Amino acid sequence: MPRGGPNQKAVAAKEKKAANQAVKDAEKQRQAEAAAAKSWNEGANVRGASKAEAAAAKADEAARKKREKAALLAEEEANNGSGKVVKSKFGAASKKKGGKKNDLSLLEDALVGNAEKKTKEKKKLEKIKREKEAKEAMQRQLKAKEELAKKDPLLANTDAMIGVIDDDADGADR
Repeated sequence: MPRGGPNQKAVAAKEKKAANQAVKDAEKQRQAEAAAAKSWNEGANVRGASKAEAAAAKADEAARKKREKAALLAEEEANNGSGKVVKSKFGAASKKKGGKKNDLSLLEDALVGNAEKKTKEKKKLEKIKREKEAKEAMQRQLKAKEELAKKDPLLANTDAMIGVIDDDADGADR
């Protein structure tokens, strides 16, 4: 045995080497676990499963709200003590696509619907106006070409060189 015990530098080097190897082993193990998880997810419909889970949670929430509402209505009927079902004069029991709606949602739907109708009508009118203006411009160009064809070619050439343009129907020059 050497004098004074083991070599301190050798012991420190071995400890450092062991620590580095532990870090490398942990990284390899993490990569292996990630690869295993990835292989398990292959072929699995992860997005579909999450969508189905969200839909189930939404349905559960809707059912819970419906049960709570029914309980509140039953409690209210019990408190009223009449024992008879009172029909609403305002048609609140009528069902639409989304089920029963309160007055505020009906009003909001009507306002939104009217606004959409107005914007659609406005866009339609603008489109008709643009088409009409394009048609009128096309007719003006066609009329100008016809009048140019009617003129004597030499006179038309002279007018073009001078810059005389006939816009009036009576033929007055500007």
